Amino acid sequence: MRTQLVTWIRWAVPLALLGMIGCGGDPDGTASLVPVKGTVTLNGQPLAGAKVSFIPDPGNKTGTAGGDTTGPEGSYMARYRNRFGLAPGKYKVTVVPEASSDPSPNVSEAFKDDPFMAGEGTRVAQAGKRGVKKPEVKGEFDAEVAAPKSTLDFDVNAAGSPVSSGGKAPAK
Repeated sequence: MRTQLVTWIRWAVPLALLGMIGCGGDPDGTASLVPVKGTVTLNGQPLAGAKVSFIPDPGNKTGTAGGDTTGPEGSYMARYRNRFGLAPGKYKVTVVPEASSDPSPNVSEAFKDDPFMAGEGTRVAQAGKRGVKKPEVKGEFDAEVAAPKSTLDFDVNAAGSPVSSGGKAPAK
């Protein structure tokens, strides 16, 4: 019995140490992050439900891609892997409004709560408007995150081009 225990310990201890070597954690989990917040507007009006994405420049020391979805007032707080903030550096920022999820008025009242039928009604309604092109709304900006914190506001217009001067987001 004692021999089995000694044999078990001889194998268990080295295997446990070997296992801990591989558990050094996520190297990006130690990145120093700077709080990044701001407001997104469409033609000067708050834009709710827009996806704000920060894509790090390849030249950044630490690449922390992140983003958020704007709230009812168009505000956001950028996050990287469930942590608030981004690493300092240059970013390409894209702003894309959420797709309209309003059910089509062509959908019968009996099907309004059925997502499939509401989607079909919307699809049929849009198929009838093939000749009418809805203006694309998307903004692309260059921005820089700097310590100790960054406030980056973005304004997009209905044509999709940034309204901010030179396409640069004002850093505060």
